[in-house]
Amino acid sequence: MNPYNITLYAHSYVRWAVVILGALLIVRALTGWLGRRSWDGSVERLGSFFTISMDIQLLLGLLLYGVFSPTMQRIFSDFGSAMGDARLRFWAVEHMLMMVVAVVLAHVGHVTAKRMPEEKRYRRYAIFAGLAMLAVLLAIPWPFSGADPRPLFRV
Repeated sequence: MNPYNITLYAHSYVRWAVVILGALLIVRALTGWLGRRSWDGSVERLGSFFTISMDIQLLLGLLLYGVFSPTMQRIFSDFGSAMGDARLRFWAVEHMLMMVVAVVLAHVGHVTAKRMPEEKRYRRYAIFAGLAMLAVLLAIPWPFSGADPRPLFRV
């Protein structure tokens, strides 16, 4: 396997860690917030794992974006005309922008929640993890999406 395929497969599978950890964090934070539970430090650890998985995913995406992807090399060779093609624009701008926004939201939520009084932490995690996951889910090229569908699992 070449570096492009290794990075692409890793990026494809780490996505599931992001989605699963994000969903778990949202559920745990919502049940804590809405159930008015006392603070459970395991939610903070889950928030750490979620942001770490987001960081790994971003790093893999940046490697694809700037180094390995033949699609991106083609886009960069004529960026102006690529913007006229919805599929190429998705990869060049929309996917990357939404994912960076998601990573920033995840980090802001995690860092600010740790500094808040315990009774407000669940709410902060629920809101920011929810917003981050919304951005992630909108930016993933799902098989049923119109952008440039990709398989759920690469084999």
